[in-house]
Amino acid sequence: MYDILIVGAGTAGMSCAITAAQKGLKVGVVEKSDIPGGAMHWSGGHMSAGGTHLQKEKGIEDSPEKHLADIYRINNKSGDLNLIEKAVHEAPKTIAWLNEIGMQWAPECPRIIYGHVAYNTARTIYGLEKAMSIYKVLLPLWEEQVAKGNIECYFENTFIALDKLGDCFDTVVCNTVAGEARYTGKNIVITSGGYGSNPAYFQQKHPGIPLVSSCYPTATADGHVILEKQGAKFHFGEFHLPSLGGIEEDEGSGRVDFNKAWAMVLTSVYRQPRDIYVNTQGKRFIKEDEISPETRELTTMQQPDWCFWVVFDETALNSPDENGNHNPIIIGRTVDEMKAEAKKGNALCMADSIEELASKTGLPKENLSDTIADYNQMVASKSDPEFGRTYLEDPIKTAPFYALKVHASVLVTFGGIKVNNDLQVLDADEQPMPGIYAAGEVLGLGATSGSSFCSGMAITPALGFGRILGSTLS
Repeated sequence: MYDILIVGAGTAGMSCAITAAQKGLKVGVVEKSDIPGGAMHWSGGHMSAGGTHLQKEKGIEDSPEKHLADIYRINNKSGDLNLIEKAVHEAPKTIAWLNEIGMQWAPECPRIIYGHVAYNTARTIYGLEKAMSIYKVLLPLWEEQVAKGNIECYFENTFIALDKLGDCFDTVVCNTVAGEARYTGKNIVITSGGYGSNPAYFQQKHPGIPLVSSCYPTATADGHVILEKQGAKFHFGEFHLPSLGGIEEDEGSGRVDFNKAWAMVLTSVYRQPRDIYVNTQGKRFIKEDEISPETRELTTMQQPDWCFWVVFDETALNSPDENGNHNPIIIGRTVDEMKAEAKKGNALCMADSIEELASKTGLPKENLSDTIADYNQMVASKSDPEFGRTYLEDPIKTAPFYALKVHASVLVTFGGIKVNNDLQVLDADEQPMPGIYAAGEVLGLGATSGSSFCSGMAITPALGFGRILGSTLS
């Protein structure tokens, strides 16, 4: 029997296992994939903390108290307030730990990030290689404890059930290539990730909401399903909030890739719009120079299918920004790459006329033509009476014309399993389920960030809560 048995070798699972093993505990880990790391292989790796050494080095005054106040300003004091406070006060210790074990920070950090509702203070930090920077400093510690025999990890083990002796859960059941396997532990820690890659479960929790996902492929709700079967409480699904920018390169797949093809439509802070946004009816629905990411997200959620088309012309594609840099709508793509992609006619279409563009996109021809004509008049008059857009520099007149389909996409799931302040999983009556703890995205972003995206409040709590469990359980 292991002292701690962990389900999931991702961000929270690795930090928990390392911390527990370093203090001499016998740790077992079951992992669905064939390698550790989970979503660290996928994520942008944004963390946040108040009062870090990185802030002090740049003369930025901050503290956990100021961080907490900023979160409550952004999320209107929603979510699990006890967990948020716990995470925020643990965050500087987590960052200090990563620094001690050799984390390579991106030189521009700390930053204020505008892709979510922004903090008032520069406190978002990340590594040179996004979340892989975290993974690369955790892996040697992990391998050291594996070599010592303090961590035993069983890969390609799919979590299928929990069992218990008497009143206390002590057994994890998995499917393996060799058949069913059972593992026992005095304490079971569920760090199995979110549910954004399980369409059926997602629809169960969010009926009628379209799922276009950029979540890690193993985020398939395994922990949620099994814990709920045992009576665990699911909450905060009502906080679901997508991120804008997903480009479905394989139409109908329901999958997008934040790291490969993403549109800069999160905010106008980084890119002023030389285009218009139209819904599936071919009509504008928002001022395209809106700064607030949350306003953009909530407005897109009111559109059919939670998607829209970004429409622009050849002049806009080739026009540099105010700094002389070309800044096409797809992040990281050059003008030539955009044109090559448009010729394929997948998510990005091109046409020699507005009528042809409407035909290729399926947008109503009359509506699209009228919308573009109205917009061109707004550019001429420098006035947008309907939505109040102020950046009106580029009429849509020069062929070829382009349209890029953009989805409100899932990067992280907000709903999750409820725990108490000691991270014990709670049942429907909010009583602890003996022997079971949880950390990471299985808790849901709603627990640690509330009803809004608060920068860094996914990975930082996952690392911090994993370390807390690893140091307090025995």
